[in-house]
Amino acid sequence: MKVSANIGMNGLAQSLKKIFAEKKKSAEDNFVEKSYEGTDDNFFEATNTNLRSALNLDKKSESYEKDLKHYGTKIKLIDIADDDIPNKRIKEILPLKKPAKSPKEKFEEKYEKDLKRFGTRQGIIRVSNDDPAKRKKSKSFPTNFSKAVYENIMSKWKTREVTPFSVNPFSDIYREFPKVQVTVHNRSTEEKEIVLWGANQNISTSEPAPGDVHDHTIVAQISIPAGVHPQGIVVNPANQLVYVANQLSGSVTVLDGNHQVIKVIQLQPTFPGFTSPVAFAVNTKSSSSKYGYVYVVCSVANVLAVIDLSLNVVGYVPVGTRPVSAAFNPVNVHVYVANLVSDNLSVIDAEALTELSSLPTGQDPIGVGVDPVNGDIYVANSLANSVTVYDSTNTLVTTIAAVGQYPTSITYNPANDTMYAVATNNNFVYQIERATHTIVGTIEAGNKPYNSFFDSYNGFLYVQNRADNTFTVIRPDNSKIDGLSFGEQNIGGAFNSFNKTIYVSDTSNNTINAIGYLLVSSTVAINPDYSEMREELQSNPAVIQHVKFVVTGGERLNSFRINKFTPTGRTSSKPLSFELYASPQSKLNVAEVTELAGTIIDGKMNWRFKVPGLHSVSILVWYRQFEVREILSPTNKKSKINNHEQQIKLPGNSLHSNA
Repeated sequence: MKVSANIGMNGLAQSLKKIFAEKKKSAEDNFVEKSYEGTDDNFFEATNTNLRSALNLDKKSESYEKDLKHYGTKIKLIDIADDDIPNKRIKEILPLKKPAKSPKEKFEEKYEKDLKRFGTRQGIIRVSNDDPAKRKKSKSFPTNFSKAVYENIMSKWKTREVTPFSVNPFSDIYREFPKVQVTVHNRSTEEKEIVLWGANQNISTSEPAPGDVHDHTIVAQISIPAGVHPQGIVVNPANQLVYVANQLSGSVTVLDGNHQVIKVIQLQPTFPGFTSPVAFAVNTKSSSSKYGYVYVVCSVANVLAVIDLSLNVVGYVPVGTRPVSAAFNPVNVHVYVANLVSDNLSVIDAEALTELSSLPTGQDPIGVGVDPVNGDIYVANSLANSVTVYDSTNTLVTTIAAVGQYPTSITYNPANDTMYAVATNNNFVYQIERATHTIVGTIEAGNKPYNSFFDSYNGFLYVQNRADNTFTVIRPDNSKIDGLSFGEQNIGGAFNSFNKTIYVSDTSNNTINAIGYLLVSSTVAINPDYSEMREELQSNPAVIQHVKFVVTGGERLNSFRINKFTPTGRTSSKPLSFELYASPQSKLNVAEVTELAGTIIDGKMNWRFKVPGLHSVSILVWYRQFEVREILSPTNKKSKINNHEQQIKLPGNSLHSNA
């Protein structure tokens, strides 16, 4: 089909009519493809190219350009007008109102169908009779008008915005790369720290906080030979070992920090029951020549056995009748032993290993505690329901009356600088003020509380309730947590600050229960396949292409750090602010974190961040993964390069993607 270069609008209309007429088209005329890539832009570009070719308009005349520019299309629909200054045209040319069609300007029905199906939206290119004499004079639009005028014009003209191929700049990554998703829920009201990846360090995803005592669990059970009847327990700060008194076998079992038995020390006499060790004291004064020595209360032999740091018995010191408890005083380096039958307190020189004197007490002294700040000694007189107080010079200070019914033990709590006396028969714990030696408060415990000890990791006092086999945990503010149950409770219990573990003697089962924390806080939930992902990326690292954080809740993640660990133990840490990558969508906090692109997930790094209380975060990671065998095998490396697969270069390595 041949037309003149100066076709004019009337000629253009006739040519279009002929092109779209229903007839069998030749290969040359069939310029409109019925199948295309699915977007308006692609269709219009194809149509535009074929229109130019079919109408021989590659070299347009000045008249054609002028007419088409005046009567042509909106930018980016059919772009056959002069587009040298698109930005100016976008601002100045408004969508024209769809013109009314007169009877003379109507085309036959078939043409309209074809034009609607293969051409442009109606009314954009005027293809009606374009005779200037019959054409109504078009009103020119002002180039400078008020907002009210603009809104009035636009209200009469509804346009459909052209949707770009993708409004998300990361869509190519979304389509082309594999991804993993990690979802973390913080079900507590407190902020929780989360650690992801870093399998080499074997770090918990979210360790329970020190105060999360509901996350206590039995981490080990150490069996003691049958018939030994384990009782008192103590932790030696000098060698970090745990000592257990075996009452019926007359021996001491020594455990290491991994809950393994390293030695059983036999005391004299060896005949079962004749020694009867029940309790301990340990020299905690680092400047003492006997620092780390352990003193064993032998309740039937009426002696104090002494064990050195080589775990050998180095002496026996005679004490009163039926000793049942002891305490070390770091202020005067003395050991105080409560003698139940003789109603007195033996004072032992911890370095000379000799008895200095005995001090009178109330009836049936059964527990002794020391104030390590000023050296005051507190003795629980079980039948007298009182507490006798001596100072570090062994001078009687006072006797505190009405300390419940049958007080059994006294413990100093450094978290609030208070002494606590446990009364077993009325199930109460009494707060004693150090300065005045008076009772300032009471706390109800479980059934038959007996022993108590301080946990330096969380600053809580643990009271062992023998009748219901539970703990009552007292916070520094004297609020409490009741009902924690971890096997049988007896008179033996101690906290090991070196492995953050509580040791309790289960007498009837000849077992020592080691109580620690869960690996992951019970208030934090993570998708169950995360561990498998971490192990996979530990052995087959991945290079990150993009990371997206989606947070439910009003607050953002904070304190995000990327940590890298070297074989020499050095750690490099880099902070990252989510405020720089905020991309809110709907009601979610979304962060498209481009800064993580190019970093590696393996066993030698981790992400550490904090999730606000009652928030959840879903982390989407797009990546390329490579296998370690690809680094080690030259054959695979050459094969990858020959196949033109992407090569990822890292400092000191040349790795190939198999994504």
